[in-house]
Amino acid sequence: MSGEEGRSARPGLVRSQSSRDGATSTSATTEKPKRRNLDDTLVLSLVQQYFKMAAIVFVIWIVGYLGFSVSWLMLALVIYMWREKYAKIKDEQIEIAQHASRDEKSSILARVEDLPSWVFFPDVERAEWANKIIHQVWPYLGDYVRNLLLQTIEPKIKENLPAALQSFRFTKIDCGDIPPRIGGVKVYTERVKRDEIYMDIEILYSSDADVCISIKGINAGIKDLQIRGTIRVIFKPLMNVMPLFGGLNVFFLNTPVIDFNLTSLANALDIPGLSEMLRTIVQEQVSSIMVLPHRISVVLANNVDSNKLRYPIPKGVLRIYMLGANDLKKADFGVLKKAKSDPYAVIRVGAQKFKTKVVSNTVTPTWNEAFEAIIDEKSGQFMDIEVFDEDPGSKDDELGNVSLELEPVSKKGMIDSWLPLEDVKKGMVHIKLVWLHLCNDILELDRLLFSTDQTLRQMEAETEYSESLSSCLLMVCVDSAKSLSKSKKSLSEPNPYVELTVGQRKVKTTVKQSATDPKWEENFRFLVHDPHFQEIYYVVYDNISGKSLGEGSVPLKNLLSATNMTMDRKFDLKGGEATTNSKLHLQLILRILSSQVDPNWQEHEDLFLPEDKIPQAPEVEPTTAQKDVVEDANNMESGVDPIKAVEEIPTMAGHPDENRFSTDLDDMTQESQNPDLRQRKSLTPSLNSAGEHGRGRIQLTIRYSTQRQQLVVVVHKCIKLLHCDDEKLADPYVRMYLLPEKSSANKRKTAVVKDSLNPVYDETFEFPVAPGELATRTLDISVKHDKSMFSSDRQIIGVVFIPLYNIDVSKAVTEWFDLQPEDYAEKMSLGSEN
Repeated sequence: MSGEEGRSARPGLVRSQSSRDGATSTSATTEKPKRRNLDDTLVLSLVQQYFKMAAIVFVIWIVGYLGFSVSWLMLALVIYMWREKYAKIKDEQIEIAQHASRDEKSSILARVEDLPSWVFFPDVERAEWANKIIHQVWPYLGDYVRNLLLQTIEPKIKENLPAALQSFRFTKIDCGDIPPRIGGVKVYTERVKRDEIYMDIEILYSSDADVCISIKGINAGIKDLQIRGTIRVIFKPLMNVMPLFGGLNVFFLNTPVIDFNLTSLANALDIPGLSEMLRTIVQEQVSSIMVLPHRISVVLANNVDSNKLRYPIPKGVLRIYMLGANDLKKADFGVLKKAKSDPYAVIRVGAQKFKTKVVSNTVTPTWNEAFEAIIDEKSGQFMDIEVFDEDPGSKDDELGNVSLELEPVSKKGMIDSWLPLEDVKKGMVHIKLVWLHLCNDILELDRLLFSTDQTLRQMEAETEYSESLSSCLLMVCVDSAKSLSKSKKSLSEPNPYVELTVGQRKVKTTVKQSATDPKWEENFRFLVHDPHFQEIYYVVYDNISGKSLGEGSVPLKNLLSATNMTMDRKFDLKGGEATTNSKLHLQLILRILSSQVDPNWQEHEDLFLPEDKIPQAPEVEPTTAQKDVVEDANNMESGVDPIKAVEEIPTMAGHPDENRFSTDLDDMTQESQNPDLRQRKSLTPSLNSAGEHGRGRIQLTIRYSTQRQQLVVVVHKCIKLLHCDDEKLADPYVRMYLLPEKSSANKRKTAVVKDSLNPVYDETFEFPVAPGELATRTLDISVKHDKSMFSSDRQIIGVVFIPLYNIDVSKAVTEWFDLQPEDYAEKMSLGSEN
């Protein structure tokens, strides 16, 4: 190497060496503060340990000085060691979970006990792409949660707290740096409808969050929150327009596992027994929000019925016969007596919880109890059974548990089995499960109530509470109220809520603040023993005064013959502070429970709103051509070819009503190509039709119950009745006889509907009649005007005579009948004789 080359190379070497020296000097300077911080931490730890030991010595000295027994010291030592051991195990679990959230792969290699579901199940897929997105979004989501707690949750909590606790506030909200992880995703492709998507997401959340609250200067909080569970997400109904999904449902199939650590003053509750009670309360609160049957629903399209999306028809009812157990663990030991247990069982299905009685001093208890759980989802949902030994004054001992998937039960219909308990060395429980389908076949109710099914009868006889078993499921949606009365003294608006009662069960809606026309949209479900004799009783209360704003009742037998066993109407509120215009809007749906299965019972779930209820922009006056289209559509029977009429319509592109009228054209085209559809539509009476005689029409449902030997007649409604007063209105009611007997005992009468020519009754009546006599009977039906004593107004609006010789007793028949003049039937009978 030449001298120039050597000189040219040396500067580089010199710079490299100097950079290393600089790095060394920099690291040396940065290590000095670290050593100082470490030394300070060690000194602080030694000082804390010193004062801690001094406090212990001082307590021991006080105990000896005051002459207390040494047993108190031993008890305190046991509690301290117990708590330290409990805290150590919990800290290890939290550390493992947090490490898995940071680096899943290394955590799995180090510990293979808590593996995500995709490791075991081939149809569950990993979703690392989603975890990366969540990790990126988490800081922004944390800010959103912080603002939500401070701006929304905190004020609502203060509103519900007494005045003495109004100082409540969040002092610290830190969502931490560890985001939740998705352990696996499963999308269902079988046993789902074409217009829905089912997806299960395993959520693993082991956070380093820290939330603190303060009340009257007292601080408390939680940290290290852990949640593990499976969330089901349902996209339905699918549409061919954006956003492609009409709605979204999110819920936990089963109660998630929730754990956390308490901080500050709340740490005093973090001892065995109290901490378990606190965690149970938290789990129950979470269950009341988003564990089935509770769910979070989001409507994404304006033509989707939010009530049907939020409260779908359940899949069925599970009848649980908890019969007994055998060879349970002996949890209680005594010096002079044999070991024993006081066992009881707890059954959980989603957010529903049932508990058997306690059987004392035995390891082979016999419960013989029956429970009924409403099942919203079959696939993926489990029934959990836990057996405990009751220990009054302390935590109950666990005697084992077992988990059972519900979908196989729904397929088999019934199982009777001894199931071994898990997490214990011995013990079994004896259960019988019966899956009950939902149907709207009235004949199935008669078969069920008067059943000769020896299997069900025997199982009911084996249980001590068979009288509480149900035959029907009633679903009630409290929609809204109208024209509630104000306070007579202050004229202030009420804070109303609704109380519903069916049998011995009472439920309440939330309280609406300052509203005379409140809207609740809340759903409740009742298991009904016999709808022939039970009713739903409703009362609207003012939360301020406690007074009734109106009440009423609906006999459940009216639902038996209602269309699809459904009533959706506004019911009058009477009594209390109710006004003449006060009404409560309820939707009532009744379904019969049956152990049989019939493909015809499958529910048709239509989540879309009727066209007349879809929110729309204000309409403009249609053009003459558009009016002609509507007129042609209303006169399909006139023989005009709708296809030809459509071709002659001028183009309406760009018109504000283009979409609405294009739908009318599509309906016309469909009817012209489908004669059956047109025929079915023509059978439905037009609301503009007053019948053959111009007196109106009446809709009835007629059926015969062979088991009870009763003729059941349901009066639904009338349309376009003849007016009877100067205001061109009427006060109509319906009177019925089962001829030839025309006595007061054979008379049936509906309520009077004031000032209406289109009254709605939906009332059910029964006539006792033997099967052999049915063909000789005739229904005499009259629609009358409720005239006053001194009025000369017309009384009889119209009559109908229905011979029963051609009634099909195997099914219910719903038809419209034209009202006839009072003397019309006599003229017809005289004409036939002549």
